[in-house]
Amino acid sequence: MRVSLQAAAVAAVALTITEVVVGCSNLLVTKGASADGSTMIAYNADDGDMYGSLGVYPAADHPPGTMRDVWGWDSGLYMGQIPEVAHTYNVVGNSNEWGLTIGETTFGGNPKYSNQPGAILDYGSLIWITLQRAKTARDAISTISSLMDTYGYASDGESFSISDQDEVFLMEIFSRGPGKKGAVWVATKIPDGYITGHANQCRTTTIDFNDKENVLYSPDVVTFAQDEGLYPKDADPKDFDFSAAYDPVSFAGARLCEARVFGLWTDCGVTGLDTYLEYVKGYNLTQRMPLYVKPGHPLTLNDTLWAMRTHFEGTWFDNSGLQRPDVGAGPGNSPYRWRPLMWESGGKQFVNERTVGVQQTGFNFVAHTRPNVPTQMATVTWWAPDDSSIALKVPMYAAARAVSPGFADPVGIMPNARAPYGSKGSGTTMSLDSAFWVWNLVSNYAMDRGYATVLPDIKDKLTELEGKYMAMVASSDTEIHAALTRGDVDAAFNMMTNATIKVGDESLQDWLNFWMYLFARYRDGFTNDVPVLPKCENGETKNCTFREIPHSVETGYSDAWYARIVADSDNAEHYHVPAGTLDERSLRKIAVVEKTHKN
Repeated sequence: MRVSLQAAAVAAVALTITEVVVGCSNLLVTKGASADGSTMIAYNADDGDMYGSLGVYPAADHPPGTMRDVWGWDSGLYMGQIPEVAHTYNVVGNSNEWGLTIGETTFGGNPKYSNQPGAILDYGSLIWITLQRAKTARDAISTISSLMDTYGYASDGESFSISDQDEVFLMEIFSRGPGKKGAVWVATKIPDGYITGHANQCRTTTIDFNDKENVLYSPDVVTFAQDEGLYPKDADPKDFDFSAAYDPVSFAGARLCEARVFGLWTDCGVTGLDTYLEYVKGYNLTQRMPLYVKPGHPLTLNDTLWAMRTHFEGTWFDNSGLQRPDVGAGPGNSPYRWRPLMWESGGKQFVNERTVGVQQTGFNFVAHTRPNVPTQMATVTWWAPDDSSIALKVPMYAAARAVSPGFADPVGIMPNARAPYGSKGSGTTMSLDSAFWVWNLVSNYAMDRGYATVLPDIKDKLTELEGKYMAMVASSDTEIHAALTRGDVDAAFNMMTNATIKVGDESLQDWLNFWMYLFARYRDGFTNDVPVLPKCENGETKNCTFREIPHSVETGYSDAWYARIVADSDNAEHYHVPAGTLDERSLRKIAVVEKTHKN
């Protein structure tokens, strides 16, 4: 027995979501492409109305006949019920206790197939139900397929990143639409030593139907397209192009989506990408990028963390105003642009670049699944709320039974993930006990206070703190591995839980302290450094001050920005100081007005 979501409610919410969809970015790293033999999935969940909390799904046993409520990930609406399995696995974020990780981006595709009346499972519920039921990447692919065929698929076209301790797959699915249940799909194992990425554009083109070990697919992946007129009935299946049939690339698909993959690969040192520059600009849609490539060097965890912070620095798409003048970057050389992405001026259409690091991210992570350790401790997810480019990533063991209250949520990022001990913040209620809000304090401060000025401090602090947390993980690993080796599984799980809570608690305070440091250092257009003279102590009266007086330096603007001010409107005349008027008295008065006369 199951209850389906009301069709009218689905249609109304789907319309709203279609209008505000903001997209995500993923990077997939095979063990042969990593420096330590690990697999890695990096995921930015970019959604401006999301309250980024960490979902925790404890392992549980369920008696026969237990039904599971299903809620829509994007819509927040009740979808229905499905039977629960006898045992569900522990899940923290997007990884489970067996080293399985699933990330995603939505590519949409032909809107004719977006609505599947009676379908219960959307892409989000598929992810977390699968993580609670599957142990390996191949198990996950099979589980996703079975769930969709049984209960229907209630989402647009989707790309799933799926990894375990040994394998990495890209699975792309497309709804069969009204009248048919489930979705067609193809899952490609990324060859060892290679990486791939996806960012809201379907990336699978032709399918190697002969490689049944490494390329998995639904039986009707071609015939469905033929029946729907999306691929000629008399065409050879070996020439079938999954993307061309279900999500043909467009200007927006190349410029706003594939360009992010291009940017990620650039940061991973991939060579020969200039061949595809006109494609990712959206100017030549015939020169598609390959599905996977070799990185320029073996990627470390740190490489992957920093790749997900990219804003196209140093490339043709760099919009910071450093590669070419760009008034949108402001005086602080900001790579951020407020929405919408597409805009109009003078009757012409224009586009902002869609970067990987973006302000509206709800949460982001790098799931680091290590080799040569027991499966239960293999995955450490480096997780953070908010903008990945500025966010401090915090390590969480996927087998932890609980997380720091600052990251948990009593309401739940999904109802099944609610944690009663979580902080009481929400998307509309601020709390300094909530990691989401503390992380937003730092990122929004950086965006508002001159990005280029604040960025060096942020980079230094990220390097310092993430390095400290890596050392904490290494220390915890030693004890956890010893417990698992001697068969003390309960002790090992307790250690992983305690380590996850400890680093979460510590990081919340670390990042709050850092925000306070930034606020004190950069305020009112000044950079405030340590006082020139110390504060008087123990009765001192010489070469000291009775209170701290910071050494304040005017931030000002760059020469290029002053030139832009002069060139704008009638500013050259309006602000011009007539020649010969800056006499000694004027200079003295300026010093008094600016209070520089005392320095």
